[in-house]
Amino acid sequence: MIVEIIVTVGIIAAAGYILFKNLKKSVSGKCNCGSCSSSCPKYNSPKQK
Repeated sequence: MIVEIIVTVGIIAAAGYILFKNLKKSVSGKCNCGSCSSSCPKYNSPKQK
């Protein structure tokens, strides 16, 4: 029973870390897609000033 709780907490912590990291990149204006190639939608959107 305790092992399942530990595994669940680990999965939730990993998901939270990944989500926070992606949100942080997105807010700072960096590309947060997996490959960051020239076909990334972040590069195709017009720059706002």
